[in-house]
Amino acid sequence: MAQSSTAKKEEDAIKVAWLGGLRLQAEARGHRIVVDQPQEDGGEDKGMTPVELFVASLGTCIGFYAVRFCQRHGLSSEGLQVRMSWDYAEQPHRIGVMSAKVDLREKLDTAMKDRLQKVLEGCTVQNSISMSPKISVQIGERS
Repeated sequence: MAQSSTAKKEEDAIKVAWLGGLRLQAEARGHRIVVDQPQEDGGEDKGMTPVELFVASLGTCIGFYAVRFCQRHGLSSEGLQVRMSWDYAEQPHRIGVMSAKVDLREKLDTAMKDRLQKVLEGCTVQNSISMSPKISVQIGERS
């Protein structure tokens, strides 16, 4: 099957480089995020851990969908917050449960809450986690 132009464009869209210690930097479109480990785990605590970044990815995706919903329906996004929590599971070690709590200052009736719920549960990151993508890891050498 032919690769879409979007997939090909995104193939090398994020580059991750080692900065020293346990710090890594992810870069996409000129934006940078530093990932590290807490001091008790051998890091310098200079950034979120990869797991925190993963959970934040879901939270920010839900937040984006919430803001767009508010904009489309003339609702205020002022004070909007998404609070994320998670628990681990074992065999293999992974995140077993993630929870998002979306707080809006705007009062919504039941019908509007139901519509928003459906929109938020359809965010791209949630869909990608729910319908597991195929993951390929290759080892190459740079000169």
